[in-house]
Parts: sequence; structure tokens; C-alpha cells
Amino acid sequence: MKLKSFKEKDKKKIGIILFTITCILLITGVVLFRTFAIFEVNSNFNVINGTIEDPGDIYFAFYVKNEENEDYVIQKNMPRKEEGYVLDESRSYCGVTGKNDSEIKVFVTEDNMIHVSGVSTSRTKCNLYFTKGVYILGKGISLVSEGEDGLYEVKHEDVTDVNEGFKTTEYRYVGASPNNYIKFNDELWRIIGLVNVMTDENKVEQRVKIVRSDSIGKYSWDLKEDLTTSNKWKESSLSKLLNESYYNSQSNITYYNCTQYNFEQGKCVQKENKVIDFSTIGIKENSKNMIEKVYWDIGIEKFVSNNFQQLVIDERKGDSFQNNIGMIYPSDYYYTTSMKNSCLLNLDWKNQTDCYNNSWLSENKEESLWTISSNENSSISVYRLAHGEKSTDTYHSVVANASTFVNHVKPVVYLKPNVKILNEGQIGNETSPFQLVQILK
Repeated sequence: MKLKSFKEKDKKKIGIILFTITCILLITGVVLFRTFAIFEVNSNFNVINGTIEDPGDIYFAFYVKNEENEDYVIQKNMPRKEEGYVLDESRSYCGVTGKNDSEIKVFVTEDNMIHVSGVSTSRTKCNLYFTKGVYILGKGISLVSEGEDGLYEVKHEDVTDVNEGFKTTEYRYVGASPNNYIKFNDELWRIIGLVNVMTDENKVEQRVKIVRSDSIGKYSWDLKEDLTTSNKWKESSLSKLLNESYYNSQSNITYYNCTQYNFEQGKCVQKENKVIDFSTIGIKENSKNMIEKVYWDIGIEKFVSNNFQQLVIDERKGDSFQNNIGMIYPSDYYYTTSMKNSCLLNLDWKNQTDCYNNSWLSENKEESLWTISSNENSSISVYRLAHGEKSTDTYHSVVANASTFVNHVKPVVYLKPNVKILNEGQIGNETSPFQLVQILK
């Protein structure tokens, strides 16, 4: 058989075909790439401090919330903690060709590292949405707008005359039902916020403050065996009960509650010997290690009606005592109501529906709850969060009470900075509370 050589026109035809195929492949590749993500991050490299647990290329698209119009805008670089952004985990997701894969988990840590797990397919895309927020116990929490339940940024006026180093920005959970539940001491507690506190003498830092979701019982703030009383926290029977008996899970404790108060004489005239057992609900050993012993500021000269900033300052004008456990301040309640000035009418028994219906500290509206703050204008007066006791009106307000009176007690503690929230999908509500872990160095 005679072999025929290619003619020149055949070579040109083949060249045109190859060129056409190459162009089609190139255009297709560009389109696919641009629809997939702005840029590629290969799992073999630690680009943008990312860590990928599974093999395969991961593509990230970063969307940042525009605070003016609430829209999300795509950008090339990942927003960072230092810029005041956190990952919105409820919106962010990963999947092949942009579709959500529920098996893939993604979160961003406080040190700006991306963690992705559960990836089984190459060329997986992660759509990461970032909003303004702050890290609470190592977990990024988005800030909410006015009128919403959730974490708020709170600005203070100049308070350096009270505590040197007092930061002007705190973060508080506000509203009727924010997702601020955590599992602490094998129980449900709630996060009050990231707040200023004296951790050492003349040293102010910010720590996460939490309160037990349920009361541990009803007790007099202070009542001695001989029926004498005062409003000095350091000397009070309730301070001893919380920081000794409750903190150490003791049992068979005798506590004196007032059962009859003589208003004419202004004193308790009859008591009961209450036997208490904290062996099951007291602070467990592993939980003790998470608690920071801090200075609690005690005392308010008087409430200044409709002046919230003055209330915050006055709370810190009293004596300071170092304890493991305390109770809420009056300001803790007012923060939860979005700082409504109407809720500062502490001495008027007026309709406070707008306050207690918008405060998560008012879960049980039948409870009257002790605060840690004393009224410095009286030797026996202490403030409590009171509930509906006048005629048929419903109200919820902070009022002064004799320290021998009996009210509910909810312990409050500050957590050490090495206590973190586990990123395992909890959303912080009552059925899915945040789980804690302590990072030991």
C-alpha cells in the first residue's frame, strides 16, 4: 500500500480545528472559575491562615454586610476580628458548585483562622458572610439592630473618675429572648455580656459575665441569729452562703430567713431556721476552675431618675470586695430592656409592662430577685428586682427593700479568659445551649 503525505491544506484544516477547541476550553474554564469564586485556596497551603481537614481544593467567597443598606458585598480579602467583623454562621455555608452541604462545617476563630471540616469532594466552594460583631468566649457573635433580641454594643460616657481603665464599650444581651444560653456547672446559665470588671486591685479588664437561669431558692439578703441585719455585702449572710456553702457544694447548712417583719419597728421579729443542701446544685470542681475571682462594687447612694449613665457610675462608688460569686447589678436589668429610661422609675409603682416584657431577666414574672447593690442612704436597705405587688397593675422595677426580706437568688459569676465556647453547631437557645471548654496552657 502506498502512503500518502499530508497536503498543506490538510495541515491548515487540522490547525483551525485545534485552535477552535482550545478557545472553547479556555472560555469555558474562565466562566466556570469566575462563577465558582473570586480566588482559589488550595488545601495544601496555609493561605489566609486557613486550615482544611480534608483533601481537595477549597474556594472561598467573602461577603461583607453593608451597614447602610443591609446588603452583602463580595470582596477579595477576608474581614478580620481587628476590623470588628465576625462570621455569620447562620448564613454561611459550603458545598459543591455553591450548593449547601449540611455535612460540611465551617467557622472562623478569634485568631482569624478558617476551619472547614467534612469536605469529601474536590472544588468545594464556601460562601462566607461577615457582619459586625464581637467574640464572646472565643465565638463570633453578630451584633443586632435596635428592636431585635441579641447582642448589643453599649457605649459609656466618660467614667474614668470611677475606675481607671474602664473601657467605654461593652457588649450586652438585650431583649426578651436572645440566644444567650450556655451550659455551665451542668446547668443552664445565661450570658449577661462582655463587661468591665476589676480583676485585680486597680486593674479593670473585660470578662464574660453569666447568671444562673433558675433561682437557687428564696433567702433573706442578711439576717443574723439574733435578728440583727445590715446592708453590707461583705458581712451579709447571703454573701457567705454563696461564696462558702454554695461555692463548695455543702449540705446541712442552717440559714435564717425572716418570716415576720414589723414595719412600725422597722425590723424582723420572727425567723425560720432553713436547712439547705447544696450538694447537688452547688459549684462543681471543674466549674470552679472556670470562675474568675473579681472585685464586686457595692453600693448606690441613690437612683437618679431617667439618668442611666449616672446609675452605672453610682454602682461603682461603694466599697469593693473580692468574691467568686455575686448577683446582678440594677444596671444589668436595665441593659436587658434596651436601656429604656422609663425603666429607671424605681420608686414609682407604675405600669412597667414595656420593661419586663422586653427583658430576658424577667423570664419568671412572679419572681422578685435580689441584686447585690445596697442603698447607701439606709443601713438596712438593698435593691431588688420586684414584680407585680400593687393592685392589678403589672410592673417590674428595681426598688429598695429591707435586707431581711425574702427574695429569689440567682448566682452570678465572671468566667476566666481561657474558657471558650465549643464550635459544634449550638445556637445558644434553651434546647441548644453553648457548650464550654477550658483551654489549659
